[in-house]
Amino acid sequence: MPRRNVNILWIELCKNRRNAQRIDFINKKITAYKVHSIDKNQISCAIAINKPNLICIDYDFPDLPGLQLLRQIRSGYSNIPVVMLTIQHSESLAVWAFRTGVRNYLVKPVKVESIVEEINRLATQLKPRVTKPRINLLKRYPIPKEFHFISASLLSQRTISAINYVETHFQEKITEQEVASICGMSVSTFSRIFRNEHSITFREFLIKHRIMRAKEFLRNPKKRS
Repeated sequence: MPRRNVNILWIELCKNRRNAQRIDFINKKITAYKVHSIDKNQISCAIAINKPNLICIDYDFPDLPGLQLLRQIRSGYSNIPVVMLTIQHSESLAVWAFRTGVRNYLVKPVKVESIVEEINRLATQLKPRVTKPRINLLKRYPIPKEFHFISASLLSQRTISAINYVETHFQEKITEQEVASICGMSVSTFSRIFRNEHSITFREFLIKHRIMRAKEFLRNPKKRS
């Protein structure tokens, strides 16, 4: 458990609520106040009332307003660490997030235990709240252009969690039963829907993805996943 109590402001910006991260880890040491808003005034009010020492922003498919809110939070409350969760993962988004000052960037699905472990890690680094605001020296790194809009077809894909799981775990053993469970389906249903959405079987997709990443590593041996 954390060495000190942790008060979290959990901002859920998922377009589909079924993609929202479970936060049933709340206990005597970890408390969380959940909001669903991109209005910066409402967020400022929630921060003033709840005085969080950690902010978690939960996306499924980040869009321009949602990422602008994250940047505004980092700019206005640079003394509060921010953790970002997202289903739609890309290298450009991760780079932008860390440059903007995000403390950690987690690709969903994420086990509750992993989130608790991350909160515990950050809790050991938390310092007493400063009474005088810090001078904001953050640069305004541009938000990646691909997140200026969200494709309707992407939002409708029921197997997007499987795609993102492969992106982050392709070097590990992956079974169709495992990814079907992540998407909340039986193996047969997942297999049928995946082929309908991507015109390829999941196994074929996994093999092609691994071959593509292997070619990338051969072109740039220093690159890591």
